[in-house]
Amino acid sequence: MKQYVALIITLIMSSIMLSYGQGSVQQIKTLSGSEITTAEVDEFLKTKMDSIGLPGLSIAIINDAKIIYYRTLGVTNVDTKVNVSEETLFDAGSMSKTPFTYLVMKMVEQGLLNLDKPLYTYLSNPDIAYDERYKLITARMVLCHTSGFPNWRFLNKDKKLDIKFTPGTQFLYSGESFEYLAHVVAHLKNIQKNDLQDLFTKEVAIPLGMQYAYYTWNDYVEKHQAAGHVDGKVSGGWGLAANKPNFGASYSLQTEAVSYSKFLIAMIQEEGLKKETYHEMLKVQVQIPSKTDNSSYCLGIMMKPSEFGNEYMHDGYNLNFYSAFMFNKEQKFGYVFFTNGNKGSYLNKKLEPFLINGK
Repeated sequence: MKQYVALIITLIMSSIMLSYGQGSVQQIKTLSGSEITTAEVDEFLKTKMDSIGLPGLSIAIINDAKIIYYRTLGVTNVDTKVNVSEETLFDAGSMSKTPFTYLVMKMVEQGLLNLDKPLYTYLSNPDIAYDERYKLITARMVLCHTSGFPNWRFLNKDKKLDIKFTPGTQFLYSGESFEYLAHVVAHLKNIQKNDLQDLFTKEVAIPLGMQYAYYTWNDYVEKHQAAGHVDGKVSGGWGLAANKPNFGASYSLQTEAVSYSKFLIAMIQEEGLKKETYHEMLKVQVQIPSKTDNSSYCLGIMMKPSEFGNEYMHDGYNLNFYSAFMFNKEQKFGYVFFTNGNKGSYLNKKLEPFLINGK
């Protein structure tokens, strides 16, 4: 708890900034350079939330590496009808992977971990030791999803962990591999996996100004987490729950738009890591074969080239929550949003072109 208290004390001034974007800024610059008004964005969001059926939303837009627009809309729970507020937390789903990757790169800078050294040399994995190919898996392969591990073992018929191909030869999205890497980092720091929360708070959240960023359960999450919804009704999902308070590097982050925007701004401005580390993290590692838009995976993040420069992005889906972000370093532009419903991807399909071209 000391880390959480320190975080609040250190970031007390940031809470004052939670009102920016609530009306003081009238114009928002799109990625293409055109301008839209805050009123137009407000109307766009209200219309889309109503038509899609999204219960709640936390959203921020970045111009010139600053949060220029911020809104909390809708309700945390359709039954209680409590309004989403600045303190409401959302399940980030797979968007948990990118800040965790940042933490891993900090460990690389500190000499604790080598991206290309087989992970078994740090910590063996008894669940997959029957397959010698696992000894090829490195942190780099984990972070760009070429480890050969499945997304989750429970999706296999026998519910056991296996390797789908020789590590390093193909792309296959995998949450399992991130959890193995988290165990490795915890082992190297001589701490329990859940204690990675304190490490993340110290190394990432406090330095970057992420006021609300929790991978593990605590009293604040218990009080402020939005309820997840499926098709407009309160429903459970795959995410963090009161009976599952464990650190999930690939899925369990609980946060909101301002806190995550601070992380994106740090990425845009290359804060907290060396320039060469950012270059490594944002360098294309593997093409994503299922994508038709030339998308690639870097380390913990996707990249898609565009006429305005490289767009870095990720989304998250834990069945009853959906979240997404995109940023462009050259234009110092970005956005992030969190919803507490399963249909948030429909919003993203409309929001991205709207914020790129104003249409």
